[in-house]
Amino acid sequence: MEVSCPISAERVNESVIRIVAFIVAIIAVVCIAFGNYYAMIFLMVDFAIRAFTSGKWSVLKAIALQVFKVFSLPTKMTDLAPKKFAATLGFVFCLLISAVYILQFDIAALILTSVLLVFAILESVFAICVGCYVYSFWQMIFNDK
Repeated sequence: MEVSCPISAERVNESVIRIVAFIVAIIAVVCIAFGNYYAMIFLMVDFAIRAFTSGKWSVLKAIALQVFKVFSLPTKMTDLAPKKFAATLGFVFCLLISAVYILQFDIAALILTSVLLVFAILESVFAICVGCYVYSFWQMIFNDK
């Protein structure tokens, strides 16, 4: 299967995106370690801001921009569309995690949070956007009909 991503003319700094993913991973670890998933509601809102708006009001993006500046990390521009799609998937994941936690399905919350953690680590450490693989799979399913 060839991987494809949504495409747009807008560009974003991949270093900032990877810092955001690292922060998401830290929050996921804290949720798992303490068995308290209310931080997922915060993540859900932040993912929604980044997925459905310009991202200007994203707390995680603001923190990532400061970390980027403090450590003088290299700027590497990348296409915005795959990152927006990944943020949409993050929103859906956090919505599911929050719902199953509130409904007291603790094992399901743990499993979904662990998957979110793996995805965030893949993005932050290896620059592997799982959203592109999901998008490719989605295209394969709906374009074959």
